[in-house]
Parts: sequence; C-alpha cells; structure tokens
Amino acid sequence: PSVQNPLVLPPPNSGQNVPVLEINPPGPDAPRNAPVVAPPRGLDAPSLAIAAAKAAPVTRVDPANPPKPPTQIDFNQQVQKVVNSHRENVDILKVDDQKFVRPRHWDYIDYDDIYRRPTIYNPLNQPVTFRYFYNGAYQEAYLPRGARMVLDATSVGVVPFTAVGDSYVAAGSFYGGGSIPLNGYNGPPPPDYKPPAPPKLYENVTLFVPAKGETVEVGHVAVVGHDGSQPAGGQDTFLLDDSTLAWGQIDNSTSAPAQLMVIKTQPTPGAGPTDDGSFLVLLAVHHQEPGQPNQSGWTLALRFGGFAVVVGLVAWLLARRSRTAEQNADS
Repeated sequence: PSVQNPLVLPPPNSGQNVPVLEINPPGPDAPRNAPVVAPPRGLDAPSLAIAAAKAAPVTRVDPANPPKPPTQIDFNQQVQKVVNSHRENVDILKVDDQKFVRPRHWDYIDYDDIYRRPTIYNPLNQPVTFRYFYNGAYQEAYLPRGARMVLDATSVGVVPFTAVGDSYVAAGSFYGGGSIPLNGYNGPPPPDYKPPAPPKLYENVTLFVPAKGETVEVGHVAVVGHDGSQPAGGQDTFLLDDSTLAWGQIDNSTSAPAQLMVIKTQPTPGAGPTDDGSFLVLLAVHHQEPGQPNQSGWTLALRFGGFAVVVGLVAWLLARRSRTAEQNADS
C-alpha cells in the first residue's frame, strides 16, 4: 500500500502559537548520510468506502469520555489477536527477545474548518477502537464501520493513538485545540477564540540511539511534549513518522552527533511494549552512495530474502546441465 503524508494537519491559520520545544537544524558534525528509518505503510480502503465514511453523519465525542466498545476486552489482547489471526495485515519485528508490531498508518482524519476540531472517519469493513492519552488518562474510543466522529478536543497538542480492529492495527495522531460549539449551534466560534497554530513538523531529523551507538534519520518528527516522570535525558517526547512514540532529548549544540537522542520507543503508542530505540535501527535502510550503480535484482534478492529463489534457480541450471550431459553421452 502507498505511504501517505504522515501527519494530517489542521487548516492553516494565524492563531496563537503554542510554546513547544524547538528542534534546530543539524550541526556541522552531524552525519549527512545516516540510514533512513522506513516509514509505516498506509492502510488501504476502497475509494467508495472512503468517500462514504467521510460524508457519514458525524457524532460528537468528548475525547475525555468517549464511547466504549460494546464488548469490553483488553486492548493489548486485541492487538495480539490480530497478530495471531491476520499476519498478512501486520508487520512483526524482532528486537533481541521481544517482538514488536509495526502498525499501518491511519490516514482517515480531517479537521472542520470553523472549530478546528479533529474528525476521524472509518472506511474499513470493521469497527475500530482508538487508544490514546488525553486529559491525564488513557482513553479508548469506539468507531463503528463506515462511521465518523468529531472530537471536542480543546487541549492543545499532538495526541498519538493506536487503532485496532478485527484484523488491522494502525497508528496516527490528532491535534487538539479546537473550539466547542453549543449543541445545535452551527455559527462561528466566540470572538475571543484564537485557534492554535498547527504543530510544527520537522523533516529529515537525525536521531542518535545510544543503546546501539547508531545515528539514523527519520522523515517526519513532531514534538509531543515533556514527560517529567521519565529519567533525565528521556523527558522530551516525540512522534516519529506519525506512528512511533519516542522519548529522548533534543540536542541543539553545534557539536551534537544528531539533532535528537532517543532512549525509548513505543511502536504502538499507548499500548504494547517499549524498547531502547533498537526498533528504529532495525527499520533503518542505508542511503545509496552517490555515483553507485543501481543494485541488481540479484543483489536485492539476496539482501531481502530472495535467497531461496536464487538457490532454486541454481539447482534448475545444474539439473539442466546434467540432463544435457546425459543426452550427449547417449548419442
């Protein structure tokens, strides 16, 4: 499936700026050719289903008290159920002795033009439950198949989430800071409402992972906030490629080996295990050196698991040569 723009932003505006941590451009000592962390794959749905869900009647939802699934089950158990039953829809990465789910990216989110509220719609053929941290607690919001909900999210900031259905696991985020209209009111927001500026999205950011001594590059990084419960050096939180939640520290010194240091990651935000950043190193793919010829199909096959194909082809050639030799001997 195609990879979509990793972060859907609210409409541009000249509203208030929210003070957030700034990531400076890389210093002169930062590597210029670091391996790039592969972005998540998109979550495909039929175009007609997307259009229908996007136009479905909207349900207003309080993100601090969202509608719960009709049958309450453990969220992590549901993720594991998808892994066990629908491996074709999820990617599994093994880091040391742990297995991590690489979720698809949830692309189906928009913002209303007047109130700047996030709207999530579900074009899949199954209901989906979203898990996220909001208003000081983890929440789980249930969205039926083909349905659409608008979140009365007034708290400003990036809110990462993990979404799970019967056969899919996805990740993404929404941005809070909208205005909440009175029930039945469709007019403009109050005159004193100043919508927050969209979150800043940093591109091609270098990350140093101390656990592996490696520097990698991530295509898109959003600053989530500050987590004082974490140890020193891991209190800044980020969302990488609108999918992976990371803890670390911004390093704005000119001699820094990377723009960020990452000491912990969570591939499924708000759910599942965390690791020391090795997950990112495993996903990183090295740039091709300038002037290097394109890798042949043989090289790619050997590198990406096509060894069995090569062995089979060699065996076929040897068998053919043997048959030819036998025919020559008979003649």
